[in-house]
Amino acid sequence: MDLPSDDDLLENIGTAFSRLRRRASSVPLDMQVARPDVRRDLLLAMVEEADGLLSVNELAAALGMERTSVSRLAASCVSEGLVERVASQTDGRSITLRLTSQGREVLARARHQQRRAFEYITRQWDDDERLEFARLLHKYVSSASREASE
Repeated sequence: MDLPSDDDLLENIGTAFSRLRRRASSVPLDMQVARPDVRRDLLLAMVEEADGLLSVNELAAALGMERTSVSRLAASCVSEGLVERVASQTDGRSITLRLTSQGREVLARARHQQRRAFEYITRQWDDDERLEFARLLHKYVSSASREASE
């Protein structure tokens, strides 16, 4: 089988990201990640990063989702005790979301699950390959974050 050219690799990076998203959540670990959990965990991670500064509207914009969908997801997280609604630190009329200690625990478990999935998927890689991939992925995410804020 012919190896793809450098140009083919770059041309199909979007396809690779899509496949990664679909397959990483279906590795054979103790607990499979359900689809709603993926969205919930993404919301929790964004709330953690914002440290109580994002409203539901801002979360919807950041996630590229409909406000009503994010509002339902946030309400579910509130009722599960994972996030709490708080008055905005910058505008007392606005409500933002902040993680609870239970939300932090759920997020930590999700991150542990992701680490285990990474270890499973890359089990045939050597340690240097794993670390290089992790470094480059973090660099990619940092670059994407900088570009989004400009």
